Amino acid sequence: MTKSYENYTLEEFITDDDFIQWAKYPTPAADVFWQNYLEKYPEQSRVVHHARSAVQQLALVSGQKAPVEETPGIWMTIEENLNDSSKRIYIGVNSYWRYIAAAACVLFVLGIGYWVTKESSQQTNAVYQQLVAQTRLPLREVVNNAETSLKVKMPDGSTVMLEPSSRISYNESFSGPLREIYLSGEAFFDVMKNPEKPCMVYANGLVTKVLGTSFLIRANEREKQVIVQVKTGRVSVFAGSVARNQDPETKGIVLTPNQRVTFGKEDERLTRSLVEKPSVILTTEELRHLSFENAPVNDIFAALKKAYGVDIVYDEEVMVRCRLTTSLTDETLFEKLDIICEGIEATYKVVDAQVIISGKGCN
Repeated sequence: MTKSYENYTLEEFITDDDFIQWAKYPTPAADVFWQNYLEKYPEQSRVVHHARSAVQQLALVSGQKAPVEETPGIWMTIEENLNDSSKRIYIGVNSYWRYIAAAACVLFVLGIGYWVTKESSQQTNAVYQQLVAQTRLPLREVVNNAETSLKVKMPDGSTVMLEPSSRISYNESFSGPLREIYLSGEAFFDVMKNPEKPCMVYANGLVTKVLGTSFLIRANEREKQVIVQVKTGRVSVFAGSVARNQDPETKGIVLTPNQRVTFGKEDERLTRSLVEKPSVILTTEELRHLSFENAPVNDIFAALKKAYGVDIVYDEEVMVRCRLTTSLTDETLFEKLDIICEGIEATYKVVDAQVIISGKGCN
């Protein structure tokens, strides 16, 4: 195929013989061609998806088994397959106009669906578009219209795993004192360390400032909250409304591994907590050494803090006589806490990303 298809519309794809051939009878060579095309023109992903689905559905409805060059046959048999009399809105019209009406109806439905999807996407990206419009630097935009994550490499070597239906914009040279990224949707960031040029991610009213770390941001504009959770390193988050203050970080929150913040877009409230399933931040080899036999529970709590980077608050004097035999290799953090607290007749709760241990101690 020698066509570029760069500016093809939905209707043009649906009536293109080569496109219909691929949609109905895909081959490895055709799959490679269209994959390369979508990588070159990612903005066309949604149009291609709709067009391919339309051709496949039309082929299914028509039951057409003739060669694909006979494209009009797909349309002409649509009316014949509509057995429901309530759908026969063109009875009494000659065959030629039945074909035209059937094609028009299908194109109308597809066009409305595509228009609604496009309009909805534009509305939900309103905040993102405002932020992008305000920047003075030229930006490159990457949109993920696929059904799987898309890896985007930043100018400094950082990477962004962009989730489906999400988009980012950034300056291709990261010129200026900051590495600024604008996000709409969800993405996982792995940022290269550069203390002299912090990375700032603007996402739906929340600003995340990092020097070098890995973290997730979920900022879907249809949702009332923005979520940031840290995997490694630490980040500072604060509301976009205070970003122009002399020191906006004083009005924000610092997050460390296994912590998350929920930002309410309406009241701009920041709430810190632990992630649902805290992960170990030690290496597998380091973790193997965290086994205890009749050890002071104070040592076990210290090991937990080291393994997960989570603050564990308790009264050391009260717990000084408590001893346990346990291992920290298999269970999750909360399963380990359940086991430990049961052994020393204590309880725990999570408050502001800290684990608070309460108990009467041991005799």
